[in-house]
Amino acid sequence: MLGLLKRRSFGAMTASQFLGAFNDNAFKALVLFLAASLAKDNPLPWVERSMLAQKFGQALPHTLFALPFVLLGPLTGVLADRVSKTRIVWWANAMEIGVMVCALLAFSSQVYGILMATVFLMGAQSALFGPAKYGIIKELVGEEDLARANSLIQASTMLAILSGTVVGGIFAQNFGGQLWQAGVAYVIFATIGWAISLRMQRTPPADPERPQTWNPVGTFFSHWKAVDGDRVLALAIVSSAFFYMMASLFMQIVIAYGTWLGLPEASTATLHAMTGMGVIAGAWLAGRVSGHGVAGWLIPTGLFGLALSTFMMLWAPENVALLRVSLFCMGTSSGLFTIPIRCLIQGRPRSEERGSIQGLAEVMDFIGILLAGPLFYLGEKVLGSTPASMYMMAGGTVGVYAFITLGLRGAQMSGEVSEPVE
Repeated sequence: MLGLLKRRSFGAMTASQFLGAFNDNAFKALVLFLAASLAKDNPLPWVERSMLAQKFGQALPHTLFALPFVLLGPLTGVLADRVSKTRIVWWANAMEIGVMVCALLAFSSQVYGILMATVFLMGAQSALFGPAKYGIIKELVGEEDLARANSLIQASTMLAILSGTVVGGIFAQNFGGQLWQAGVAYVIFATIGWAISLRMQRTPPADPERPQTWNPVGTFFSHWKAVDGDRVLALAIVSSAFFYMMASLFMQIVIAYGTWLGLPEASTATLHAMTGMGVIAGAWLAGRVSGHGVAGWLIPTGLFGLALSTFMMLWAPENVALLRVSLFCMGTSSGLFTIPIRCLIQGRPRSEERGSIQGLAEVMDFIGILLAGPLFYLGEKVLGSTPASMYMMAGGTVGVYAFITLGLRGAQMSGEVSEPVE
């Protein structure tokens, strides 16, 4: 499996997307910890003064990050078919440098509104990157190694999320009024990721004559027409969106859980680290089980396992050690789910529609993530639920949805085979 990294383009893409995911999550985690700090005794004065932070808490940055994917995803999906996906990867990595310069400005000026605008820009940059990143995998490795390549991408992405979240927590806990230092680090990481991406060999555009429309709503529904007749692909896309909605909700709940338990930011960040390590283990196991195909039965298995993982906390909701075990098991189950889902979404579309379908899937994923913000706001602010009760209610919801995915147990990728790119 690791031998795939020796292929120049795939290895460079994996490394650059790792640094991008690390950087984004280190920044996003820091912003979320700043918003959650209002529940503590010593929030930063410029955050405490912000009405946006006081009224919306974590829900606002989550929503602002997801919104560009919903607005721009259909357009960037078409772009990924019209233009070389490698060029889009280069552009997106270059854009990240500019976004992190904005983060540096926000931390230096200590203006919460600029910080929220930067979160929105980071979402826009990621919306450009996503369809090309996932759409190019099959072009780089071919269908035979698609499951293994996705396993590596998923494992490296989760490792990036894990390490980035921990670093964001460390920055929040230690830099305090000197957060501009974190901004400098973000700019450096983004620059290194862009430089690595330049090693990728340029791939040809899949459909250079495809018209580029600027109506995201019309484009979204036209992409759905490409899914017509393929119920497996449609269910895979919807199930992926549901998963990302719940994963984003759990991310907010865990940060609130750590604050509720009185844990410092760095310790709360290590809770996410347990989930990340579990995802790496689950992704590796899914790659081994899938072999050269896709094991559709892992999809409902992963969701049922995720639900059962949350129910551990019924016995001792305030036990930190048990929470760590629960999160690790949740991550392992998530890894089992995501590999076959991603393979189905990448493998079933025709080559000339793959970028568009990846854009559609990304929009659906981020509609889910967008909904997670209001769901968390409803539970925390409106219903007044404790993080422990929200944690288990969310797990129960996943368990109910798992029955719907039983229809994907025997799902297979299409027979279309592509040649790998070195």
